[in-house]
Amino acid sequence: MKTVRGILPILLLLLSAPLAWAGQQVYLSESPNGKYRVLVEQAIDRRVGDRIFFRYPIRLVNTKNSRRHFEIRDAAPPLIKETDRGTFQVRWDGADNREPSSIHFHWAPDSLRFFLELEVIPGTWKTFFVDVNTGITTDITADLEKELLKRIASKGMDCERPTFEVVRWTKPHLAFLRLTSVCGKKKGVSNEKLFPVTDSILFEAQKASVAKHCLECKVEKADKAFEKYFRSTLPTPTPTPEETPVVQ
Repeated sequence: MKTVRGILPILLLLLSAPLAWAGQQVYLSESPNGKYRVLVEQAIDRRVGDRIFFRYPIRLVNTKNSRRHFEIRDAAPPLIKETDRGTFQVRWDGADNREPSSIHFHWAPDSLRFFLELEVIPGTWKTFFVDVNTGITTDITADLEKELLKRIASKGMDCERPTFEVVRWTKPHLAFLRLTSVCGKKKGVSNEKLFPVTDSILFEAQKASVAKHCLECKVEKADKAFEKYFRSTLPTPTPTPEETPVVQ
């Protein structure tokens, strides 16, 4: 993944329409092939008397054709921090490395899709899948976490928020993901011994959903399970006339 570090202020003309660009953009990420960029910008949402209210859309733009773009979703604190001067700051790795980032990007090798981790409110993260071809953004947080959370609840463990990892894209449309949560054995007590609880996940990009879970599987075991699933989805070859048995 390539990340563009820096802020590109752009002064634009304020429009009288309800939605107008206020003039500041921050580039957050760039696709591996350099064709697409993700940015957040300040837009005038509405005016109430002398007060202006802003929104902060996160957008994907085509660097070869600026007219081709789409909104991913709106940003908000803690990613965005408004200043007294009417501008904004972004809490991400490219702004101040002393501050933890509130946004992470995981691009597919073909640059046509990516996973977006976003801190939507302080301490609460969501994971989105973005399809560049269709311009559709899907919140996949619940789909990813459901089996891991069931396991944690059934065992009565005390666990931290799961961390998200893209292990690899096994096929152009299939991603091997992994969630890991650090846990203690019991809730409501001080757990001296902590241990990881993991869920390996096969994500199907064409459906924007989880195809298979593999709880507490090592990478090798998950690889085999996911390859078996992929083979099960392949169409059965139709026998040619020469191969069709003839009843005597």
